[in-house]
Amino acid sequence: MKNTNNSARSRIHSLDMARGIIVVFSVFLSSLPYGSYDFATHASWYGLTLVDFILPCFITVFGVGMAIAYQKGVKWKRFISRTIKLILFGLLFNIIVAWSFDLSTLRFTGVLQMYALLGIGTVLITRFIKRPITVSLVGLLIFSIYGAILLYMGQTCEGSLPQPGCNPSWLVDPVVFGESHIYSLGERGFDPEGIPAIFSALGNVLLGFAAGRIIILYKEKGAGWRLLLHGVLLLALAFLVEAFLPFGKRLWTPSFGLVTAGATSLLLALLHIIFDRKYTSPFVQPVSNSLIWILDSFGRNAFLIYFGKYIIFSLLRNLSINGDEKPITLYQVIFSWLEQTSSNPALIYATLMLGFWTIIAIALHKVKWYFRV
Repeated sequence: MKNTNNSARSRIHSLDMARGIIVVFSVFLSSLPYGSYDFATHASWYGLTLVDFILPCFITVFGVGMAIAYQKGVKWKRFISRTIKLILFGLLFNIIVAWSFDLSTLRFTGVLQMYALLGIGTVLITRFIKRPITVSLVGLLIFSIYGAILLYMGQTCEGSLPQPGCNPSWLVDPVVFGESHIYSLGERGFDPEGIPAIFSALGNVLLGFAAGRIIILYKEKGAGWRLLLHGVLLLALAFLVEAFLPFGKRLWTPSFGLVTAGATSLLLALLHIIFDRKYTSPFVQPVSNSLIWILDSFGRNAFLIYFGKYIIFSLLRNLSINGDEKPITLYQVIFSWLEQTSSNPALIYATLMLGFWTIIAIALHKVKWYFRV
C-alpha cells in the first residue's frame, strides 16, 4: 500500500478514469451469477460479449500506463522486483481462487503472470522504438504473425479454423507448464493466459503504449483527436480481420485484440477530450470534478479491486456455516435471502457487490491509500 500526495495537476485523469470505468464494469458483470445474462457470460469459443472486453481493455490500458510511467526511462531494480511480485502474487491468487493447496495441480498461468511477461516484452521492445506509429506497427505485426499461425493450424481443424483441442495453446502450453498446471488441468484444450495468448496480447499492450505516447507527445496539441483516429482505424481493421478470423477471447485472436484495443482507445480519447482540461462553467465544473474523483477512486486502486473481487467471491463460495441439514456457504446464505426479498436477486447481488467496492474505493481514495505492486 502506498500513500501518495501527487497533485491532481500531475495526473492524466483520462487514464485513471478509463481504468475506473473498466473496474466498475468488471465488478458488476463478474458479480452477476454466471449464465444469468448473455452479456455477462464469456463467449464459449468464437464470439464477443460485453464481459469479454474487460481483460483486454485492462491490458491495453496497462500499455498506456507503461508509456507514461516509463517516459523518463525504466528503473530496472524496481521493474524486476515488480515482475517477480506479479508472478508470486499470481500463484498465490490462483491458490485462493481455486481454494486448493495441492501444489501438484497449482495453475502456473494466470492474469498476473500474463501482466508480468507482457511487461517484460513491452519494455524490451520499447527500449528501441517509441514513436507511436512505429510501436503501433510492431503491435500489428505481432497480430499478423499470430493470425498467420492460427490460419495455418486451422487448415487441419474442423471448419478450417482453430478449435478446442486443435490450436497453438493445445500444443504449446501443456508441454511448457504440464497439463496439470494450466487452465482446467488442460481438459478444455486451451489456456486463455497461456503462451500463445500472451504473445497476441502483447499487441494490445503495444497499441496501448502507442496511445500513451500520443498523450505524452501531443497533450496540448489535439491528443484526444489523434486517439480518436487511432481507435477508429483499429476498429475498422478489426472488422476486416474478423472476416478471416472471428473474434475469440479464448485464443485472443487478432480481430479480438484489435477490436478491444480500438474500443479502449476510443474510450480514452473521449475522456481525454472531455476531462483532461479545465472547465470554466460554474455549472459543469462541479459535476466534472465529482465524476473525476469517483472514477479516480476506482482507477487508482484498480489492482486491489479487480483481483480483490475474485478473492471475496472465493471466500463467499467456500466459507460455510451450519445449516438446518448441511453446511451452507456464505454466498448461498446471501443469495437465498435475496431470492426471498427480490424478484431479481442476481441484479441486486451484483449491485450490492458494486456498492461494497465503491465504499472501499472511496474510503481509500479519501485517505490517499493506493495498492501497488
